[in-house]
Amino acid sequence: MTRLGPDKELTKRTIFASFGPATPQRIIMAALTDRPELIGFFSYSRDDDDDSHGTLSELRDRIQRELRGQLGRPPAKFRLWQDKEAIAPGKLWEGEIKAAIEQAVFFIPIVTPTAVRSQYCKHEFDAFLASERALGRDDLVFPLYYIRVPALENEAEWRSDPVLTIIGQRQWTDWRNLRLLDLQDTRVREAIAQFCAKVADTLRRRVASPEEKRQRAEAERLAAEAAARNRAEQERLEEETKRRAEEQEARRQAERERAEAEQRQADANRRAEQDARAPDGAANREKSNEAGALVLLFFVFLVGSAYVIRDLSRGFDVVAFGLLVVLLSFLAALSYVIWLRIRG
Repeated sequence: MTRLGPDKELTKRTIFASFGPATPQRIIMAALTDRPELIGFFSYSRDDDDDSHGTLSELRDRIQRELRGQLGRPPAKFRLWQDKEAIAPGKLWEGEIKAAIEQAVFFIPIVTPTAVRSQYCKHEFDAFLASERALGRDDLVFPLYYIRVPALENEAEWRSDPVLTIIGQRQWTDWRNLRLLDLQDTRVREAIAQFCAKVADTLRRRVASPEEKRQRAEAERLAAEAAARNRAEQERLEEETKRRAEEQEARRQAERERAEAEQRQADANRRAEQDARAPDGAANREKSNEAGALVLLFFVFLVGSAYVIRDLSRGFDVVAFGLLVVLLSFLAALSYVIWLRIRG
């Protein structure tokens, strides 16, 4: 069975990138089964294993074999890690366990009262949950409920305990009755196969890695920004089109007002010209009237002259003759004045 190496850089690459060779670019894997090497962590209480004469260790071995077969992995590339099997004598077991948890991509805790109270099991839980978050997952813990824990039957109690809270929130598999059966029992073997099928399906599930989620979020952010810019540009174009239309309408309105003003000015000029020509017409009418008066005066002058000649032929009167001369002179002067006005 392959053991963990002490290389810390390899451990970091295992957690945060992939199990392949280190490259300048991060290798993103959508499914955990795409990894060259697949490691799980089997968390249990040694006291419980000792009390059952190694039944838990044998159960781990059965799960490892069944899961390896369902995933189709070679034995060298798949391992369900257990401290008894993987830690060589003389090694610092705390460091080995920590390294194993960091490399593990799934976690199978055996839930018993002893394990729940164990600080080591709590530390293993906390350490793996950090690795699970680094993988961007929340479905890689598969509890096996092995021995009854009364606190798990009271939600208020299990929510107050850090370890029980994790177990209570996950979908655990009830093994309390199966633990009393021999591992070769068909019911136990069927339960192991079903449990491993659930684990295998979860590991095959293609879920975006944290890097993929970050890239997707970045792409969505960029798309949202582009959409916002497009909307802003569209609004700007619409506003520009509206402004231009308003300017064109304003220019047309100004042209209409200018044409109306020019028309009003032309009408005013025409009326002014008509008003300017009106005195000449009145003067012509006055001259026509004066000409009529002059003709009338000439007619009267001729009639008066005819009567004078007639009277002179009958008898000569000095007084009448003088009056006649004055009258004729007045009429002649008046006619001359009228003629001058008409001419001028």
